[in-house]
Amino acid sequence: MSDALDNIFNSDPELAERAERAEANSRPDVAGTFRTYEPDPAGGFPRALYKWRVTCAVPTTADAVAELLGGAPHELATEAEDAIAVDTDTDRVEVVIDGPDAVEFDMKHWVNGKLAHHCDTRAFLSPPEDVGVPCRCPRTIAELKARAKDERGPKPDIRISFRLAHDPHLGVFRYKSSGWTLISELPALKNALARVGGPALVQLINERVQYESKAGRDVDYQKLTAKVIKPYEQAVTDTPAQAIEEESPF
Repeated sequence: MSDALDNIFNSDPELAERAERAEANSRPDVAGTFRTYEPDPAGGFPRALYKWRVTCAVPTTADAVAELLGGAPHELATEAEDAIAVDTDTDRVEVVIDGPDAVEFDMKHWVNGKLAHHCDTRAFLSPPEDVGVPCRCPRTIAELKARAKDERGPKPDIRISFRLAHDPHLGVFRYKSSGWTLISELPALKNALARVGGPALVQLINERVQYESKAGRDVDYQKLTAKVIKPYEQAVTDTPAQAIEEESPF
């Protein structure tokens, strides 16, 4: 701020409080989104990111993420709200997940930017007039995946909400995925979080998977690996050495 603004805000606590409330109200509900892929400008397959990318709407949040995880904020050519990206220097980050309810999964099919189908594979979840009505989706992952590939059915919509362990006051971040392979790992993650019984310290890893399929095709993709380490309250009081020794996957 200018000297005049500094002076008036420093001398008028009520004005400073109103400004703080206005800034808080302007912040988005989600502080940022952790991403493992970026869109292909030519419209092809998304490009894998081997380090975490975090997209934010608020410049000060992006600056804080860069300070914690490395990288430098830069503008994306997008009309999305979170147009400030930080390509971090790390493929893993310690976060705080409040419990199993912070891991959400349903199925969505978007057509021309509109939500055409939203279900839990058994019944519709929206719109309100259709909630509870059978959606008649297939019962197996293979069949669901085949229909989605043909653009005749919904894809997974997986969302994990968390705070950054080393600066929880930055707000709630999220990881989003439409990947099919992650579905099978969600029950173990939710069960591990339930066993903690409260906020848990979790390591989120942007893991690269490479192998040759039985058909001789090279497979190469990014996946989320989540390791539930311990209750966050315990982690706060541990020494760094203890935190490393006790780390265990879910």
